[in-house]
Amino acid sequence: MNRALPHLPENPILNRIARVLVVSLLSVTMLGTLATRAGADDLDDRRNQLDSQIEAQKSVVEGASKELTDAVSALEAAKTELAAAETSLSEAENNLTAAKELDTQRASELTAAETRAKKAKAAVAAAQAAYDSVDARTSEEITVITQQNGGLAELSVLFNDVGIGNMNQRAQLADTLFSSSALELDELTSRRFQLDAAKKEADEAEASAAEARKVAAEQLETSKAAEEAAKAKRAEVADKVSQRDAAKEKADSQLTAEKGRQSELESESNDVDRRIQERIAQQKREEEERQARERSSQQSGSSSSSSSGSNKGSSSSSGFIRPVDGAISSPYGMRVHPVLGYSKLHDGTDFAAGCGAPIRAAGDGVVSERYFNAGYGNRLMIDHGSKGGTYVTTGYNHATSYVVSVGDHVSQGQVIGYVGTTGYSTGCHLHLMVWENGSVTNPMSRWFS
Repeated sequence: MNRALPHLPENPILNRIARVLVVSLLSVTMLGTLATRAGADDLDDRRNQLDSQIEAQKSVVEGASKELTDAVSALEAAKTELAAAETSLSEAENNLTAAKELDTQRASELTAAETRAKKAKAAVAAAQAAYDSVDARTSEEITVITQQNGGLAELSVLFNDVGIGNMNQRAQLADTLFSSSALELDELTSRRFQLDAAKKEADEAEASAAEARKVAAEQLETSKAAEEAAKAKRAEVADKVSQRDAAKEKADSQLTAEKGRQSELESESNDVDRRIQERIAQQKREEEERQARERSSQQSGSSSSSSSGSNKGSSSSSGFIRPVDGAISSPYGMRVHPVLGYSKLHDGTDFAAGCGAPIRAAGDGVVSERYFNAGYGNRLMIDHGSKGGTYVTTGYNHATSYVVSVGDHVSQGQVIGYVGTTGYSTGCHLHLMVWENGSVTNPMSRWFS
């Protein structure tokens, strides 16, 4: 647990826990990678090194409540999901823009194709009219020529008084008509070619227009699909924004609560120090009264009875035993709170131990306190009296339960409870504390070294 709460910053960095969790995950991933690459000789050393790194990250996260850790993790997840949704929306919007641009292009192409088809049809109609006109004139002239030069004209020479002059005129007229007919036939042939070319162009223009209509219709369907996709992505982004805002609101709420909890822990720690100091003062008074009684007894000739209780309340100066079997997972000392961002004291030594592992009394003493605290979870304290002139109290935190009560005398090594993860804890462990003369100190600097 932590104490020594300084002034709170105005804008705490909520994503520090998320980064710590990511580092832990990456450490586990690195462990798997190393396990595949390392040889049998150095695998254990690397595994132990990574285990230490992972435990160190866990101990940092342990400085905040699980609710806050979960809230910040949820906020980071919501931000990630929102970013992904916004990226998808951007792609959908780009697809829609491209589809609409292509839709406009296809519509323009269709308009141009239909215009060409209309012009081609008009050209066919004009070519047909010109051909029909020339064809009519040619037919009329051929009829006249036939009549002028046929068998009846030859007979009329025999029965009519036709002079040589008239015959010449008729020959000249016939020659003129034949020449004119030849020209008409040439024009008719030309008009026929023009009509055929116009029909061919009209057919091609109509086919092109039909294809343009088909492509435009297909592109319109693509644009509609792109519009629906963009609409769905917009709705998804709006939903992710709502989730992000809700997660942020919850994280902010948990952050405010975390500040309050840290303030409560500071107050709790101060109260514990005060209570221990009061008990020490009471023990000193009792010791002074005992010594006064002994002096009085000695003066009255009863010195023999006082010597038997001269060490009452003292403990062995040989030191303490470790309460659990397990490596140190987080040492005593200053560290940065994972969310609030300021340095604060980690006021004990954490020992890694499995859930339900027995906790043993570090030394002989009397159970002075046992209660639940939101931060420290289930906690218990043992007063060990004066050890070499120093009054020592040990504290045991986060236990799942204790099997001794306030006022019980316990012996060194006696089982007093079982390891748990109550309070602000990310996993089962023992948070061991030591007070010297009512002030918290590093457990490993003297008593458990």
